[in-house]
Amino acid sequence: MRFGRICLAVATAIMAMSATGVQAQTSQTWLPAWYASPEPVGGEAPQIHDTTLRQIVRVTADGQEVRLRLSNAYGAEPLHLDEIRVARRQAGSRIDPASDHEATFGGRSGVTIAPGAYALSDPIALDVADGGELAVSLYVNGPVKMATVHDIQRDVLYAAPGNQAAAAALPEIKTDIGLGSAFPFLSEIEVAGSRETATLVTFGDSITDGFGIEQDRAGTWPEQLARRLHAAGYPLAVANAGLSGNRLLHNGQWARFGDAGLARFDRDVLAQPNVAAVIVLIGINDLGHAGAAGSPEFESADDMIAGLEQLAARAHERGLRVYIATLTPFTGTVFTNYYSDEKEARRKAINAWIRSQAVFDGVIDFEKAVEDPASPGHLLPAFDHGDHLHPNLAGHAAMAAAVPLGLLDWARPSAR
Repeated sequence: MRFGRICLAVATAIMAMSATGVQAQTSQTWLPAWYASPEPVGGEAPQIHDTTLRQIVRVTADGQEVRLRLSNAYGAEPLHLDEIRVARRQAGSRIDPASDHEATFGGRSGVTIAPGAYALSDPIALDVADGGELAVSLYVNGPVKMATVHDIQRDVLYAAPGNQAAAAALPEIKTDIGLGSAFPFLSEIEVAGSRETATLVTFGDSITDGFGIEQDRAGTWPEQLARRLHAAGYPLAVANAGLSGNRLLHNGQWARFGDAGLARFDRDVLAQPNVAAVIVLIGINDLGHAGAAGSPEFESADDMIAGLEQLAARAHERGLRVYIATLTPFTGTVFTNYYSDEKEARRKAINAWIRSQAVFDGVIDFEKAVEDPASPGHLLPAFDHGDHLHPNLAGHAAMAAAVPLGLLDWARPSAR
């Protein structure tokens, strides 16, 4: 009997310790500090084998731990990655070897991700700075298909033959892995132990994703906004959920333009941990990529407004604050058939509604921030990337500066 009581006491103690461990792990606050929305590669997915990929990322929050989210969202077969590592970047492809850690999944090296699924790594003890650069190295013995990608590299990707995931540096030569400017598999970096308390997601198309912005400059308006927020004492990380070519109401005309904004909103915003707010800038491709009235993908201004209202309703249902931005100018764009006077009339109607509506929690006037006051409907030449649609680095800075920080005062420590 005494032996039984001892066994019961030991078992109870073990269960208590296990519960405490689980509670300690799950009570940690994880913040998305870098994000790249997954999209299908389109066509026949290129393959790699016996290759190391090293993707550089910049996080928008400090922390004492990180974890990685990998994606096989568009894969039709299991994806096996043999080794995954993360380290602080020094310069180029070079890492700080003392900071290099292997990522494990349930305590195991490597991971197999089911078709359509994601994999979240175990927590990794790694001190990171706000704005700090990390290198995520993936070794693939393969062959594996790179079916899930993100089309715009805001930073830079290095590739090398063999297993060099733990190497201090990779050869800094351009290696064509068949994806153009895209990179595969990596979709998110989360941090814990941060001074930041929540994440702000920026949701949009190539103007948010950073088309035309020089790589490795941290120059997109979401990245510049993150620096502005932190300088002003707002403890918010910023996660960029922009997708080049993305539309609100229809999937992209090209596979890499991704699922419609209304379709991916749950995945890219609502399902993310500790997201408190979202800025929505989407719809210009619904105008530009569709034909005239009567074409299958034509959407009226009222249709687009109804779609934007749905984003607001779904964000509010989850307790998020949601802000709407005016659509930026595109008159004279070089893209064939993208602009017409009728499309411009719809853009103006949508912007007029945005400025007067009470559905969203606030308005950000990006049109006013980048428009040429001497030539309404056109980008200011000093802010024009050159295609009369996408802002350049200075244009992105103007957009970041146009966000009224008063909209986010609820995040300041004094407000809480």
